[in-house]
Amino acid sequence: MNSPYTWIPVLLAVILSAVGSELDYDGWLRLRVWHALNKGPMPNFIERGNITVTSVRSGASTVAQAGLKSSELDELRKLAEDDREYRLKASVRGSSGTETTFFTSVPACLVLGSELEDFLTVWLDGAAEPVAVSLSSYGPCSREVPSTQMWTTEVQVRYPEAGPVPDTATYIQKLEREREARERGETKDNRSFLAKYWMYIVPAVIFVLLSSATNPEAGGAGGGGGGAQR
Repeated sequence: MNSPYTWIPVLLAVILSAVGSELDYDGWLRLRVWHALNKGPMPNFIERGNITVTSVRSGASTVAQAGLKSSELDELRKLAEDDREYRLKASVRGSSGTETTFFTSVPACLVLGSELEDFLTVWLDGAAEPVAVSLSSYGPCSREVPSTQMWTTEVQVRYPEAGPVPDTATYIQKLEREREARERGETKDNRSFLAKYWMYIVPAVIFVLLSSATNPEAGGAGGGGGGAQR
């Protein structure tokens, strides 16, 4: 009769293969991108461009976006001077047809310092569906108008990666060997002497302590009687 432990590696293999099939799925993504150059708490988004990720597995993409006008560069510079954020909105549609909107931002001074070079990262779940979009730019921080009006955008696709698989087979075999050894009585008790016999030692120590506490009283009484004799 097979032990129930033998079914655990089989179940793990089935689960890992199911997860792997989702991660290996290759789909596409379409992104519409807007940005806000105003300072107010309510962003005034204007269209920046469109991005198509032709393969979520390889991250291959095409980017189409217009450059900034002189007036828009001046607005971006004012955001940097006031230590404000450059805000972005991205609407992402995947192979399933579901469309989700995400918001992200980066300090405006970093966008200026990088000469309008930024990185847009799309985060996917195990089913290749978008769960987040993040914008980053690596500066340095600047408050000067850049020498270019054109965006340089790199699109990155990130999704869960399979972690290390535990060696369950070896562990289960170890459990089986220990169980068989216990059944045959071959398991050795490697505990120390105190760990094995503490339940006998403790009562004996308590008895000795109690005896030591009562003996001085008896000795004291006998000494008093002897002192009364002549």
